[in-house]
Amino acid sequence: MTTQCTDEIGEIGVWLMGEFGGRVPAAVISRVLNASRRDLEGRIDPEELGEMFHTLCRFRLRRIVASDRWITVPGAHVS
Repeated sequence: MTTQCTDEIGEIGVWLMGEFGGRVPAAVISRVLNASRRDLEGRIDPEELGEMFHTLCRFRLRRIVASDRWITVPGAHVS
C-alpha cells in the first residue's frame, strides 16, 4: 500500500469517527475500519481503494446504527 493510500485511509477514518462517533462506540468503528481495510487490500486497484474503503465502511456503520443486533464484523456489536 502506498503512502498516499495510507494517508487517504487515515483521513477517511477520522471523517467516519466524526460522523458516527456519537452513535457508535469508537472501538466498534475501529473494528469496522480495520476489517474493511483487510477485506479490500489487494483486491481493489490502489487508485480506487479510498472510495471503496469509504463506501464499505460507511455502509457497515450505517447498518450498525440501524440495528441493535450483532453484526457481521467479528467481535463488534452495538453496546
